[in-house]
Amino acid sequence: MPYPAPDGTELVEHLGAGATFDVALVRLGGPPPGPTLGPTLGPTLGPTLVCKRLAPAALRAHAGRAAMVREAKALSLARHPALPALARVGADRHGPFLLESRREGASLRNVLDGWRGRDRPPPASLVVHVVRAAIETLAELHELEDAAGPIGFVHGDLGPDHVLLGPLGDIGLVDLGAARFRGMDPDLETADRGTVPFVAPEIARGESPPTARGDVYAMAATLVAFATGAPLTRAGEQAAMLVEIGESGLRLDALAAAGALSPGQRRALARALDRDPERRVASARALLDAFDAAAPRG
Repeated sequence: MPYPAPDGTELVEHLGAGATFDVALVRLGGPPPGPTLGPTLGPTLGPTLVCKRLAPAALRAHAGRAAMVREAKALSLARHPALPALARVGADRHGPFLLESRREGASLRNVLDGWRGRDRPPPASLVVHVVRAAIETLAELHELEDAAGPIGFVHGDLGPDHVLLGPLGDIGLVDLGAARFRGMDPDLETADRGTVPFVAPEIARGESPPTARGDVYAMAATLVAFATGAPLTRAGEQAAMLVEIGESGLRLDALAAAGALSPGQRRALARALDRDPERRVASARALLDAFDAAAPRG
C-alpha cells in the first residue's frame, strides 16, 4: 500500500518507518478540504513538507500516540530556526498525522561518514564549528521563553541522527517524539529511554525522565563521537552498552587525542559526560561558556 498522503497534499517520497513514526515527504497540492486539529501555516513553509504518521504498532500503543502529541505540542511552543515549523496537525481514516517544514541539512552521522568515505577526518575548523554551534543551539532552545515564562524545552533523544548540519553551517534538531516542555499533561509521560550510547545513564536506566541536563549529556556524547570518529563504548550490543556506560562511563580515550579541540575544550566535554548528573556541567549555557573560555587565543 502506498504511503497515504493527507488530503491537500501529494506524495513526493516515502522516507521510511521506524519504531514510532512512518515518515514521507509530501507536496502541498492545495488547501485541505476539511477542518484540521491545529494551526495551518500553509504554503508559506514551502512546497515540500515532512509528513509523520504513526507506524502500525505505535498506532495501537499509548506510547506512540503520546510521542506524536508531544512532538506537535513541543513544536507549537518552541519556535526556533533550529527546529522544524509545525504546519498542520490532523487525522484521517489512516490515523493522526503531522505536517512539518523540512529541516535542510545532513545528519552528523552522515557528515562523518562522508569524510570517512574520503579516508579523511573532518577538518579541524569544521569540528570546532560544529561542536560550538551545536552547544549554542541547545542552550538557546533550553532558554526559550514565551509570554507565560520559560518553555522548559527538552529534546529527549539527541544523537548523531537527530542533529543536522545545515547548508549554511547552521545546526538543526529533528525528531521530537521524546520531547518535554512546560505544563506537559502527565498522561503524555512515557518511559522514553533515548538512544544508547548517547543517552545519559540515569535516563537509560529509567531512573529519570528526559531532562535538560540529560540533553547536555547526549549532545556532548554526540559531539565527542563526531570529533573523534571513535566508538563511545567497547560493547556493541545495546544491553551490553547500557551496562558499560552505567558502570564505567563512556570511552573517552580518543577524546584526549582530538587535536581539533584544545585541552580545556576536551575537559569541558568530558565533564558533561560524568556518570553522576550532579557532577556534570549544569546547563548547555555553562558548557558553552567553558568551551569558549578554553578556546586558543590569538
